[in-house]
Amino acid sequence: MELDIQHSAARLANIQARIEGSLVSNNDYKARVSPSLTGRTIMANISIGQPPIPQLVVMDTGSDILWVMCTPCTNCDNDLGLLFDPSKSSTFSPLCKTPCDFEGCRCDPIPFTVTYADNSTASGTFGRDTVVFETTDEGTSRISDVLFGCGHNIGHDTDPGHNGILGLNNGPDSLVTKLGQKFSYCIGNLADPYYNYHQLILGEGADLEGYSTPFEVYNGFYYVTMEGISVGEKRLDIAPETFEMKENRAGGVIIDTGSTITFLVDSVHKLLSKEVRNLLGWSFRQATIEKSPWMQCFYGSISRDLVGFPVVTFHFSDGADLALDSGSFFNQLNDNVFCMTVGPVSSLNIKSKPSLIGLLAQQSYNVGYDLVNQFVYFQRIDCELLTG
Repeated sequence: MELDIQHSAARLANIQARIEGSLVSNNDYKARVSPSLTGRTIMANISIGQPPIPQLVVMDTGSDILWVMCTPCTNCDNDLGLLFDPSKSSTFSPLCKTPCDFEGCRCDPIPFTVTYADNSTASGTFGRDTVVFETTDEGTSRISDVLFGCGHNIGHDTDPGHNGILGLNNGPDSLVTKLGQKFSYCIGNLADPYYNYHQLILGEGADLEGYSTPFEVYNGFYYVTMEGISVGEKRLDIAPETFEMKENRAGGVIIDTGSTITFLVDSVHKLLSKEVRNLLGWSFRQATIEKSPWMQCFYGSISRDLVGFPVVTFHFSDGADLALDSGSFFNQLNDNVFCMTVGPVSSLNIKSKPSLIGLLAQQSYNVGYDLVNQFVYFQRIDCELLTG
């Protein structure tokens, strides 16, 4: 859980920096999804090249570039499966600084480098190759000539066990932009290692069902309009302007797959924590996490002690809700301690203070994005029902 906090904190720091700085033969692209080894992120299973080499890539709604680890590679010991070797793919072509399409030409490849919020980095060169997805009818769909980064140098990877990153924002180089500007992902119980129905769909096959709420994109992040929070039937007393983005682009609410836990403005976190404390009563002894004393943690077991705990609901504009049961609102830190998966933004010392809806809050939902009309859809469902 402490690493989850560090990961999410770093994510918000990256958001702050960016705020300040501020085609194909088919239309159905699907990937099986699984939690990373740490459980802090989710990974899509795609393949690259000819012959196709499977790759587990972290799904990131806050970036646009697809990149994978490539041989030769430095610091790639933590990858899963085979590294992609561009020299063995018959469909790979490097992206050269100047055209290099004649015999004997020596390509000077265009370099790529990315740095993420947790200070993990990747660098290498750009190239193009075929990317292979599954289809919703259990076939495969190939996308030719996809631009991606071939990572040859990996630095400070805090979430090992993946082959790269799949950017899912609306940037010009994102596969989402190129494949119909629609996508959806369904996330089940991330704590269940035997749950095999998480999924990602790009293009026209995306599941855009349930209640929708509009979004806007700033600095590559999806911002939604949050209007309030309820605990059970009780609506917390939150001023309407609390979650609004200010004229200087501070505040606002981001929905994100790259952060594990949720962060809310301090006044709301205080209200929510007080309500939780009142509901749990004084029979639960509070636990203190030394490195994160702001965390609301208690001695006990979610499955044993929180049966019947009321659902916590995040309310968005146009009537869309995100309902968090005890398995989403709390996380079992160890056998004896559980914690709220919501923290105060001030704990991260982020000047712009955007609230952030993290991955754990999106469990048990299919979340669909329509980039053309700028709506995000929330459908509470068991992902197994979407597998056909």
